[in-house]
Amino acid sequence: MDNLWLWLLGAAALVVLGVALLPRLSKPASAPRKLDIPRIEPKEEMAEEISPTAQPVRREAEDLFIPHHYGVDRLVVLAKDPHWLYAYWEISSNKYQKFVHRYGEEAWHASRPVLRVYDITGLAEESPLTAHSHQEIFLDPFADNWFIEVGQPDRSFFLELGRLLPDGRYIKLLTSNRVTTPRDSVSQRIDEEWMWIEGIYKMLHRVPYGSGSEALAGKNDFAGAIKPLGISSPGFKQ
Repeated sequence: MDNLWLWLLGAAALVVLGVALLPRLSKPASAPRKLDIPRIEPKEEMAEEISPTAQPVRREAEDLFIPHHYGVDRLVVLAKDPHWLYAYWEISSNKYQKFVHRYGEEAWHASRPVLRVYDITGLAEESPLTAHSHQEIFLDPFADNWFIEVGQPDRSFFLELGRLLPDGRYIKLLTSNRVTTPRDSVSQRIDEEWMWIEGIYKMLHRVPYGSGSEALAGKNDFAGAIKPLGISSPGFKQ
């Protein structure tokens, strides 16, 4: 019986102890206390080097437009080869207005564009009055360049561009430069600047073996040997 009372007293003590500890166990843990650390300001301000930001270069596309006309009156002729010329031209609006003011707009549309080619080989001036000959080439109304077959190598020419009216009158508009077609054969000059090499070989058998050019220049027989061949040189003058 005594043991029973001891057990009951122990159980009652445990219950009282549990009731006393229960509020503490159910209370949430408090946050850790934050320590106040004093902030130490640096004596000098340090910062990374700041460089200016490079702005991107904006490249504009180049204007590659080439105008078809420049508003300049001109007629230019070039020698393409010994037999052909090439000409290009431009008639400005000012030149056109002068023609219309003098002859009328109807005359411009009724007339035909014509290119005159004058042969002035050996002449000092470019004049239609003194030209050896000339030819006329009727052009397309919208043409601004033309290939011209002259068929005459080593000749000099100049051109005129004009309009041929219905009544036969020719109105000159532009005059070109002077041009000379190149040769289509070997030059006929055989003087000391253009020596005949074949002729020199023909007379080499008369020259003593081992002779130098300086020694040969003073020999009368050498100078006499090349004269019949038509070869001349300043070194062989008597």
